[in-house]
Amino acid sequence: MPAPRETAIIVRAARLHYEQGLSQSEIAADLGLSRSNVSRILAQARERGVVEITIHDPDAPPTRDAALEAAIIARFSLTAAVVVDGGRGDALTTVARAGAALVADRAPAVRSIGVSWGQTVQQVVSELPAQRLRPAPRVLPLVGGLSMLDQTDSGDSVQRVLAERLGARAEPLYAPALLESAEAVRTLLRETSISRALASAAGVELALVGIGSTGLHSSPHLLEGMRLSVEERRRLEARHPVGDVCGRFVAADGTPLGPPTSDRVLAVTFPQLARIPEVLAVAAGAEKAPGVSGVLRSGVIDTMVLDADLARAVLTGD
Repeated sequence: MPAPRETAIIVRAARLHYEQGLSQSEIAADLGLSRSNVSRILAQARERGVVEITIHDPDAPPTRDAALEAAIIARFSLTAAVVVDGGRGDALTTVARAGAALVADRAPAVRSIGVSWGQTVQQVVSELPAQRLRPAPRVLPLVGGLSMLDQTDSGDSVQRVLAERLGARAEPLYAPALLESAEAVRTLLRETSISRALASAAGVELALVGIGSTGLHSSPHLLEGMRLSVEERRRLEARHPVGDVCGRFVAADGTPLGPPTSDRVLAVTFPQLARIPEVLAVAAGAEKAPGVSGVLRSGVIDTMVLDADLARAVLTGD
């Protein structure tokens, strides 16, 4: 066992070097030692466990939790799940990088990709490495445009940026996602260009979607855009919506909620989502557990990418 005085010198030198940033020469002057002795002391600090060095590589693949992945797959009958540990990093960024890696892996094998909107989807697209796919897949919107919810930091739509990253062309849907009346939705759906665009979106091979949780982040903006009356809002709240996907709300048991919200949205429907070969959902943050649980129970999600804290919250709150 090292002498107390020797241990005290090792700790003192380690603090000066690693916490205060002093050079070995400066530490030598402070402690009245030679520079070679300081070098030896710092080496002993690592050998004895006084100092532990951890390297956080921002470009390294996120650590996955196989046990949580298996639990999520089993609980919600998914095809696949990716649960990543953000460690000291930001959960949104970690999930986005994992989601982008999956999209990059899947994209060369499909002929068409649909995309919704939301903060996590935006981040996934921004993390996606540029590719030049040939043949390039069609990139279609699963919902109409929705101002800030459909924009990346550059101001471009999520769909357009995704298409650029894949070397593809975005096929636009020139209509808003949210309208203030069911009649307005019915009127727009009678327009051939709009109905065809949504029909094409419903036929994509891969869909990238975000999941909202009622009352959090972008979810309140959906209800604001629908301009629900007091009575309509009361009817909605009586059904206890917990989350949304592609602008469509679900209850805690996964049941899709109908009017008044379902007939104010220009987007693919729940039955259409269910028929898409792979719907890849992304979500980050334990606070979104109620919404993620509800949407997963709806049965429209095939692959789920989420952080470990959110996965635990989903499983324990289920």
